[in-house]
Amino acid sequence: MTTSCRGSALIEFVVIGPILSLIGLALLQYGLLYFAKNHYNHASFIAARAGSMDHASLGSIEKAYATALAPLYGGGTSAAAVVASADRALADLRAHGQIELRNPTTESFDDFNVPALQQRVGNGKRVIPNSSQQIRSSAVGARSGQSIQDANLLKLRITTGYRPQVPLVGSLYTGYLKLQDDGTNALRTAMLRDGRIPVVTEATVQMQSDAIEDNNLSAPGPGNGGNPGDTGQGSNPDNPASGTGHPAGCANPPCNQPTSDTPSPTEPGGLCNGDACPACPAPVPVTVVVPGDITFAFGQATLTEAGKTQLDQLISAANAGGYTSVNIDGYTDQIGSGKVNLALSTARATTIRDYLLGQGLAGLPIRATGHGAANLKVELAQCAGSRGAAQQTCLAPNRRVEVTLNP
Repeated sequence: MTTSCRGSALIEFVVIGPILSLIGLALLQYGLLYFAKNHYNHASFIAARAGSMDHASLGSIEKAYATALAPLYGGGTSAAAVVASADRALADLRAHGQIELRNPTTESFDDFNVPALQQRVGNGKRVIPNSSQQIRSSAVGARSGQSIQDANLLKLRITTGYRPQVPLVGSLYTGYLKLQDDGTNALRTAMLRDGRIPVVTEATVQMQSDAIEDNNLSAPGPGNGGNPGDTGQGSNPDNPASGTGHPAGCANPPCNQPTSDTPSPTEPGGLCNGDACPACPAPVPVTVVVPGDITFAFGQATLTEAGKTQLDQLISAANAGGYTSVNIDGYTDQIGSGKVNLALSTARATTIRDYLLGQGLAGLPIRATGHGAANLKVELAQCAGSRGAAQQTCLAPNRRVEVTLNP
């Protein structure tokens, strides 16, 4: 009787064992894919932020995305190792991925390009201005179906080819996806053929610099074919009637007047559609957060070109807005000693002060102060389990300089 029971248990194990193993492997692969997808989401935001600061440059976006993915490609405990991991991520992205600049579109540049900026900033490429958005008209361009404010949104779609890590289960998953593939997306078909799982992430941020045309997608006319939309005649009762195009005063400071780069009132994106604009209210204190990872290299206090671009825009706003003094407060993350962090934050604040003074704010009193790892945006506990580059990325919001313009 005992021998018979043992034989039955063995048969049951032979039947159920492979099924349980397959389920376990499937759960492991799902967990790894979910972990990778979270990294892709975060990297997409980092890439969009870098693009917003560097004229929507596809090269800057691609590099920032790959750098943020370095932990998935080995990471490292030294700068050289992290760079090598980022290079592997970049090579894999170029071989098995795609970054699409979905906005501003080609038609956005048709409607809002400024020839003066095209020659001075774009080196011949078309440019959409980012300055004075508060007082520009919301008139819709004929080609893009957008206002200039819409055209100043940077929208990315990034498709990454994830390589399954678990044997057998990965092949089964990609095989199933191949059966479902209808062949209408060449990139997806190519990824599946190479044993990759297409993972799509999207990110949208406000531009912080003038957008320069760089292989942008074409999407003529209003989004969604113009529907749903509001004609101002009740065709869509859920939307308010169309306005006159007049700005409601200067809702957000700094409130500046148009420069020579600003389109004329009769052009799309012009001011108040040719009518008199409302007077700007008295300015109020404005604090601009300058991200440390874009303005400075990690652990350094030397301005990058992207950092200079953002500060140039801040100088223009300060000169036009009637401000009388500037406070600069530097902060670091919690990595390193308190003494080193205090010195670094002070050096960065001083660097920005010196740049502002040298580029046109010499007439304003400017106070620069370093605070080290103070006024934290992200606590160490929120980055538990992260090490090396992953921890640096997690703590990035703490590395910043806040510039306050005082009326």
